[in-house]
Amino acid sequence: MPTFAYQASDAAGRDVSGSIDAPDKASAVRQLTGRGLRPFQVKEGAVKTSVRGVKAATSAKGKAAETETSGPLKISGRQLQIFTEELAELLEAGMRLEQALKLMEGKGAGATHNRIASRLGSLIREGHPFSNALKQTSPSFNELYCAVAAAGEAGGSLSESMKRQGQYLAKVRELKSQVAVALIYPGFLGFSAVAVTVLFTTFLIPRLSGMMSRMRGGVPKGVQIILDFSAFMRSYWWMLLAGGALLFLLFWVWSGSKQGKPVWDETKLKIPFFGNVLMANFHTQFLETLASLTGGGLPLLKGLELAARISANHFIQKQLVNVIDGVRDGTALSRSLEKTTLFPTNLLEMVRIGEHTGDISGTLRRAADRCGRELEKSLEKLMAMLQPMIILVMAGLVGVMAYMMITIIYDTVATLNSRR
Repeated sequence: MPTFAYQASDAAGRDVSGSIDAPDKASAVRQLTGRGLRPFQVKEGAVKTSVRGVKAATSAKGKAAETETSGPLKISGRQLQIFTEELAELLEAGMRLEQALKLMEGKGAGATHNRIASRLGSLIREGHPFSNALKQTSPSFNELYCAVAAAGEAGGSLSESMKRQGQYLAKVRELKSQVAVALIYPGFLGFSAVAVTVLFTTFLIPRLSGMMSRMRGGVPKGVQIILDFSAFMRSYWWMLLAGGALLFLLFWVWSGSKQGKPVWDETKLKIPFFGNVLMANFHTQFLETLASLTGGGLPLLKGLELAARISANHFIQKQLVNVIDGVRDGTALSRSLEKTTLFPTNLLEMVRIGEHTGDISGTLRRAADRCGRELEKSLEKLMAMLQPMIILVMAGLVGVMAYMMITIIYDTVATLNSRR
């Protein structure tokens, strides 16, 4: 009777291999299926020694793959979002987690993407929980991500948790994109203003200074001040650059120190327009994160502790510590948030409504959407203020040059008329 070498998956999803005697290949497959195995490779005519060779090759391949993926794997925010959305779609379609990861491993989504799925699948087949496997696989799966996964596992709604996590990652990337796009035009204007200033002070004004010195009646006082400033810039530009770099370094050290960071973090929130943008961004991310965590089955207190870490601002963190302490002592979330200076009245009312209706997660998500719209408005206001301010600076520089040119032309014409 022929001998067949096979490779299959058992009920737990582990890969097994061996040999079986059967009249033909179809019979071998039926026997394996009857044992509860899912064969994916059956070869006829292989002897048992060759089967051992297959095992050895498979083991060597597995060790090589393990060695290849043993280092830390890092993925970008876009890759993380795509990975999460694809996994959520497969889980929603009814696939088991191991099957979904195995399918993602075979997709051509990029080497790192495939290695992430492969390592996760290996750890899960070894018996690790999904949230624990995420921590071991890549530092890109941060504590918030793992907490959402753990809540989904505990509540039996991993597909829904991954779907919400994908939506959250998409919103975060969209917010960052909006901020970056909004700063492109003002950044270009600011660079142009600096370039025009350098051009005037190092090239155009020095060329005019010779003509101005030969003017009849001397140089006007306003023009002389500009000429003196240009000469000072050309002679001592290196001192100004070194002084600016030193001041920036001192400020950077102070703003990162234990005494200076809380002061600077609080000051940033009070800067007109810019502070509004920072607060709107914090509201959006904090409420969206808390909604995802509590909606995934995580207790409110644990969700607060994790959501409080989204902001690196020490002033905000200190206020949120008071909120966490209040909730831990039994105070309602809305009352604890009300005792801080971080949240406006309309958001507090929405949280209070969510507590009364019992849909705190849905209410937080709706509040996050409202804050997202407020963030867009704040960005629009900030850009509306920055653009005319930079344009005014550039107009002032051009106006100074125009004044000097007109003065030179006027005095030159006056000199020529006096010689007639």
